[in-house]
Amino acid sequence: MPDSHRGVRQGREGLPIVYVVGAEKHTKLSHGLAHFLREADPRRVPYGLCVFSDRALGSERESVEVTRAALAELAQAFGRDVNGRDGKVRFRRFGLVNWLLQQSDADAVDGHTPTLLRRLREREIRRRGVFGFLRSPQAEFAVGEVPWWLRLLCLYVFPLAWFRIRLGLGGEYRWLLRQPYLSPADPGTFIGFAEKLTGPNKDVENIEQLRKLMANAFMEDLRVAYRRRFWRPRAARRMAYCVAIFDGTTSENGGDTLLETVIDVRIDTGAFDPLLVIACNTAVPEPGSRLYGHWGDNRLWTLDDRRYDGWRDGFLRHARARTHDSWYLPLLVPDPMSPTEAGYDFIRQKEVAQDARLRVPAPPLWARRSTGRMLAAAVALVLAGAGVRQWYAIQDYQSAHCGLDVFAADSGTVQTMPTGECVGVSRYGFSFQTSDGKLKATLQTVNELNRKADELHKQDPKRPLVTLVHLSALFSTTDRSPRARAYVREALQGAASAQSRQLRRSGPVEPIVRIYPANAGSGMRYGPQVAEILARLKEKDPTILGVTGLDQSRDATSRTIRALTKVGLPAVGTILSADTLIRQSPMYFQISPQNRREAEVAAAYAGRLRYRTGEKIDRKVRILYSDDPMDIYSDNLKDDVEKSFKEIGFATEVIPYSTPSVDSSRISAGLIDLGRQACHYSGLIFFAGRAEDFESMLGGVNEACNSEPPTILGGDDVARLAADAERRKNFPGVSYDFLDFALDAARCDSTSELYAELAELFPDECSQLESSSLDGHAAIAFDAVRLYVNAVRQLKEEFLDMPLTSATIWHAISGVYGDKALDGESGMIDFGGDVDRQVPLDKLISVQRVDGFGRPAQVGFCGRVGGLKQASWCPALEVGPVR
Repeated sequence: MPDSHRGVRQGREGLPIVYVVGAEKHTKLSHGLAHFLREADPRRVPYGLCVFSDRALGSERESVEVTRAALAELAQAFGRDVNGRDGKVRFRRFGLVNWLLQQSDADAVDGHTPTLLRRLREREIRRRGVFGFLRSPQAEFAVGEVPWWLRLLCLYVFPLAWFRIRLGLGGEYRWLLRQPYLSPADPGTFIGFAEKLTGPNKDVENIEQLRKLMANAFMEDLRVAYRRRFWRPRAARRMAYCVAIFDGTTSENGGDTLLETVIDVRIDTGAFDPLLVIACNTAVPEPGSRLYGHWGDNRLWTLDDRRYDGWRDGFLRHARARTHDSWYLPLLVPDPMSPTEAGYDFIRQKEVAQDARLRVPAPPLWARRSTGRMLAAAVALVLAGAGVRQWYAIQDYQSAHCGLDVFAADSGTVQTMPTGECVGVSRYGFSFQTSDGKLKATLQTVNELNRKADELHKQDPKRPLVTLVHLSALFSTTDRSPRARAYVREALQGAASAQSRQLRRSGPVEPIVRIYPANAGSGMRYGPQVAEILARLKEKDPTILGVTGLDQSRDATSRTIRALTKVGLPAVGTILSADTLIRQSPMYFQISPQNRREAEVAAAYAGRLRYRTGEKIDRKVRILYSDDPMDIYSDNLKDDVEKSFKEIGFATEVIPYSTPSVDSSRISAGLIDLGRQACHYSGLIFFAGRAEDFESMLGGVNEACNSEPPTILGGDDVARLAADAERRKNFPGVSYDFLDFALDAARCDSTSELYAELAELFPDECSQLESSSLDGHAAIAFDAVRLYVNAVRQLKEEFLDMPLTSATIWHAISGVYGDKALDGESGMIDFGGDVDRQVPLDKLISVQRVDGFGRPAQVGFCGRVGGLKQASWCPALEVGPVR
């Protein structure tokens, strides 16, 4: 037996039906075989012992029940946990057939398909571990403990849905409709076929077909269990086939019929099944019996080494015929020797010398559980390593993209720079990690307007869609107070107001405007990097046609303008004023006046200044400016102011000061000293630096001569300080004047288009207008967006089918003059008709005075503002060509 079993394991042509005949009681022989298989080394062989009764069958139909009972007993034996996780077999197909054959009451048959379906569903629930919590509803789902709808869902709806899915996808259900017995194609549905096996219906079906169906289902389950797949190492660990031991099989009790059914299925299907059948009996079948006829020419083999090899050779010779006799291997077990017989000691010693235990070979190294555990551990380590690496990659990505992961909408257009600043373009409302709640709300409002613009464009795709990028130093680290961001926040609010106003318009030539806020970092130092991001965006989104904003006239701003020119985007500066900026690119325009005009207005205003006592100031001016070589604004304004004041006869004194590092928060001691030194100066102190430096200088004045400060006039950048009411209150006793690029006429209830929009979009800002110079910042940004809108509108009115490009927009902006000039919130925007003119003629410059805690008050203005007349002391207006 051990050798034959190992031989069969090596060749998969077929397993014999071993018919063992012994002189003694066959039960003793079958139990001996069972003990032999149970004590196999190192693990037992799955076996089942089925004892057939001596009672003869009353009819051939009773053989169906005998076959079912015997196979069910074997299935229970093969599925026992004692066989180990790798040895036990699940009989899904035979289990289903067996269950159907046992549904014998009338409720499960004719006309009661719903009852059968319900019972099938309940069987599915009992079999599935996933529904274990549903098996005791009175415990887990008692009335009053959970809502009724949850009990309904868990007890009925979900199991029913699962069962419907299983009917279509379950392997056992689909197999029953494909197997060859009992005509499953008629009626062709599982329920119809199942009804053939239930109740009295099975009594009218073919007996032989029923037996073969059961045997085939039983053996198919074995085939599946032993079928090797690389994803099922358990099958490779099955190193012993299942053994069925039939005790006392005869033709009268149905045992021999079961053996013949197994052979018939093997012949019909041609499929290999891993089942070794051993039938034990005490006598050779009677000559002329059916089984004896099936043995054919096979003779009883004695227990020698040629017993299995001889059968296998004959089986291979009859491979095509596959007759019944080719499957039988009859073995004769001799009577036990008496200890008194000659040769007993020799035979006994031979048996002891041989290992009497069945040795089951070890599974392949790759399929062993230890190998699987090591492989799983290795895979876990690899996955853990990959996970850690991926985690660090995610962290690195988030660190490089302002804390956003790869799936965030704005992650591809923002970057974390070495200074820790978050720069880039926000297309979907990203707030650049700011802690300023007001700025976050402003960015969110712009994002909502952009979504509205997208919806409008979907509704009317014929209207031109224009995307503008509002680029500025949104979160400059040079501003030592978070409140200093009010300047850029208000500028963004002005741009949003122009966008909102345009979204309410309609018509084929009215553009739909989107605005993408962009941050270039402190001092615009990362403007060129933002231009690279815009270059990539422009390739994907051709509606990006221009840039507005820009912040501070620094060397980095000049590099940004040149970088935008390489990308092919026109830029409209809002508060830039350095004279040299227009030489950086022909595609650059600005709405604000240049420093040379600012210096002329400052000199004209200084000529009429008086002390509070009514005496004129001395005709001399002390100009304070930054020696930072990167700050072209301060150096250029200093030169222009010095020139303009000399032209009106003022004696000039130029004093540079050093600024702290842009990454430092310390206050410059030199600026405080300059403030102290300015006390009792009889001329004019003109400050040509930045607002944060002006604040430091005022600190020195406040300490040394708060009660009698000098006459101070600041450049336009001082408006950043004046815009913040909280910062102004730090120097209640120091009065000063500053130049601004807008009128002092901010009222949310006015008829101004800008403030009407601000009241709708940002109602909280209206409450601050009494103490804020909001109009100086929002108005210019509002006009910058309107400048693009007017340019697009003029193009479409003249050439409706002309495609919108950055080049056509740039050309259209230069044509804003004369009758086409823009009467803006920040004054008249008129480029005079000169091809190379990039700065408006007669652009508004106002003089504002800060006195005590109050808001800045306008002293006068110069330039063209609607029908208003400039101050009498202003320089003469420029006159453009008349068209």
